[in-house]
Amino acid sequence: MFCVFVAVAAISVSAQARGVSGLSTEYPTALSVQIDPATISNEDLNEIRAAGFEFVRFGVRPPLKSVNPALIDYPNLIRRVKNARLEAIVTLFGGREIWGHDPSDLGAGGQREKLFANFALDFMNAHAADVAVWELWNEPDHKTFLNPALFSDFQTATAEFCRSIAQMKTPPNVVMGFGFAKLPFSQGQVPLQLENAFVSAAKANCLTDISIHPYRSVPETAVADYGKLRGKLDELQLGKVGIVASEWGYASYLPVRDRNTQASLIFREYLTNVAAGIKLLNLYAWQDRGTSAISREDNFGLKSKGGEKKEAFSSLSEFLKIARNSRKVSYESGSGLNKLVLSRGNSLLHVVWTQSSEQNVVVPAAKGKKCTRVDFFPQVRHGTCGNPVDGGFAAKATAYPFLLSISD
Repeated sequence: MFCVFVAVAAISVSAQARGVSGLSTEYPTALSVQIDPATISNEDLNEIRAAGFEFVRFGVRPPLKSVNPALIDYPNLIRRVKNARLEAIVTLFGGREIWGHDPSDLGAGGQREKLFANFALDFMNAHAADVAVWELWNEPDHKTFLNPALFSDFQTATAEFCRSIAQMKTPPNVVMGFGFAKLPFSQGQVPLQLENAFVSAAKANCLTDISIHPYRSVPETAVADYGKLRGKLDELQLGKVGIVASEWGYASYLPVRDRNTQASLIFREYLTNVAAGIKLLNLYAWQDRGTSAISREDNFGLKSKGGEKKEAFSSLSEFLKIARNSRKVSYESGSGLNKLVLSRGNSLLHVVWTQSSEQNVVVPAAKGKKCTRVDFFPQVRHGTCGNPVDGGFAAKATAYPFLLSISD
């Protein structure tokens, strides 16, 4: 199964410092948000940057009407992203097939695997200076994006892609794959052919990072799953491969989840990625797709379809103002109680929350330390931590995270 990639390994680019670990960010975890390339406005892009996001993610499809009917002006979009002082995460994929849907897309004697590789290489060469992160494919383990009958073709297409990358004079710094919908290398959740395609491409120094979509009902459980994935990568001698959460969000839709609960989960999702040491997280999505209150797919946005900021936007953007230029110190989790500590200058930022019911907690602080409390729900409020107790400051933790800033 790996023989098709032997030639790729032989001609791969020389080992160098590449991958998501080299990205520059002002935050403990860099934050991106999914945008719709057909509708995103310059005002939206500026607002995204002002809120603390450093990246935006969007997909690029081949210039064929069967997979890209709108024929979006991607070069113009990439320029607009740069003008807003944002970095682009560009996902290269072609829909249910490797290349197009119609037989006419192939042309006379064409091979879809080679055509897809040519498309990807041409696009990467054209925008190498303006795209920070490249991602190959999106959820190939989900039949919406790749017909399971084409898994072997996907392996071939990946090999062709890697051969193309090896021919570039300056290979891109970050190329991740494949935006797995399920956790790879875990209990057979992802088809073996797709896992093998990733391993071969990573060992050939073609893919620098693995990208996953860790959707789940309890965000904090991702910490253990990240650890399992890290262990599997290390076993496969892929210790330099980084992990990126390239898509993860929560929808506010009735009767399952109101907007306050959405805000809590998205906030906890970000904190979970900081706790796990994940360098880059992409939220799904910037704006609601539709207006149906009972539709899950219509309501993933940080903003409504009409442009109203949801509670998730307000709480997260306010936290990012505080967390800027901070770094993770420690993370503790037990009995449903979570405590994340960040350092920023001379202050320690203690973020505390639970996964369900209320719990009493004491945040440690030496005698004489100053303490400011920041609540993010139902609106942002800066206030007192109350009187100190033996060993620190007492508080009641809930599923809505709060922060105690402790300094001299």
